Amino acid sequence: AAAYGGYDRKTRQRICQVSLATIVFLYCFGPSLFPKVKKLLKSQNFGDFVPSVKDGQFMGRYPNSLLTLFYPYTLLRDIVLDQPIAESDVPFFWYVHKSDYEIGKKVLTDCYGLTLVELKDYDSIEKARRMNIVSSLSRQHVVVSPHIREVCEIFTMDNFGRMFAFFRHPLDYELVPEMPTFPDKDNYLTRLLSDVHEGPIEFKQLGIAKKVVYVTTLVGKIDRMVDSIIRWRQYWGWPFVPGKGESCVVDIVDKYNPEETYIDHESEEWKEFYAKNPLDCQLFEQSDASWRGQIQTAIPYETQLKRAEPSEDEED
Repeated sequence: AAAYGGYDRKTRQRICQVSLATIVFLYCFGPSLFPKVKKLLKSQNFGDFVPSVKDGQFMGRYPNSLLTLFYPYTLLRDIVLDQPIAESDVPFFWYVHKSDYEIGKKVLTDCYGLTLVELKDYDSIEKARRMNIVSSLSRQHVVVSPHIREVCEIFTMDNFGRMFAFFRHPLDYELVPEMPTFPDKDNYLTRLLSDVHEGPIEFKQLGIAKKVVYVTTLVGKIDRMVDSIIRWRQYWGWPFVPGKGESCVVDIVDKYNPEETYIDHESEEWKEFYAKNPLDCQLFEQSDASWRGQIQTAIPYETQLKRAEPSEDEED
């Protein structure tokens, strides 16, 4: 037989048969086999490079990409680049500290009149995922949870999450009881966000944690709580409850916000703490930089909509 494209007819038929068989096999068995393959590769230290797949699809803001190192955070919007906020986006208030939760809950309900969907434990999160609860929520609902990675997985490519949270210096950590404990007690937040709970962690894990902060989080600071909470309201376009204003926020923050711990940076206590938790200290510095940057980049909702309107030239 005459060759075509480098292969004869019989070879081309065999290639087609093998390709078809492979497609059928992956379609039928891929979703069930993938977790086992991922577990095997992760045990050999390749897990971070394995794309996360659900129902046969790459999940996240880049569904046709292999760049899934960042999963499940790919189911969160980019706070700056993904503006204006879509009507299908679901607000997500992530907290890990007791006072942050108390302040956030009181402000969101009393000052802004929002409905909270509280997911404090793994059972409620799994139930919300099975029920696809995010499909029934609007921008007037806020998912509230300390369990960031698990909650991210309840969001979908039809209903992305859009996260906001407070950050504080690791010296001020006062974790809520729902937070997990890890075998290694250093760099808690970096371990939590990178999902590496024991053993050595390095700049790779810090890079993942930093990306959560500067890409997917509308950052709040405990020493600028009122400004942070007002920024959240403007970013989402939430109005105050009738008869309420900024004084509502100020009163709640004054009541629930504890004083920030301070240790002399030249003291032995500080040097010992920093030597044990250098990655969390750097993560805090990233949150500080993100808060300052978002003064200009996380713009009010009304401005987001105006900038998204087509210009006269584009309309023509």
